[in-house]
Amino acid sequence: MDMPGHGGHEGHGGGHDGHGGDDSSQQMCAMNMSLNWSTENVCVLFNFWRINSTTSLVFTCAAVFLLGYLYEFSRARIRTWERSLLAGTDNTSSSTDSSMLLPRGIASISNSVRRKRAVYYGLMVAYSYSLMLIFMTYNGYLILAIIGGAVAGHYVYSIDELGFVRGANCH
Repeated sequence: MDMPGHGGHEGHGGGHDGHGGDDSSQQMCAMNMSLNWSTENVCVLFNFWRINSTTSLVFTCAAVFLLGYLYEFSRARIRTWERSLLAGTDNTSSSTDSSMLLPRGIASISNSVRRKRAVYYGLMVAYSYSLMLIFMTYNGYLILAIIGGAVAGHYVYSIDELGFVRGANCH
């Protein structure tokens, strides 16, 4: 049965960028839509980052664990910086702009600080969506690595907070 737009091309051998050509060295990434424990041809974020062996699985899980851990580290650093703004002790800025925080009950933040906060926010959104995309490989090993890294990072970097446990959002 001919597929629309592919009639008569079954055996021409030319291939169309990875679906049916002579180049078998570059296989298509596995695209599972359910939980799996696959260790063959799993692409992680990029076509060049693949799991094809036990060794690549171990290194990828370690890298993904580290990404989850560093996400929590980054969140904690940003929270600490924002708390320093509220206390009026922003040591990361060389500016002596006295209007950075105006005493009005609610802090008024200068444009330079607002821009910095917006950049941090954008970076954290990109970071969290990248973790979500790794999670969406539905690979059990990678899911456990993300969760393990996030739990370890939260354990280490949330020692100054009491209150409700907040789950990681995509942003």
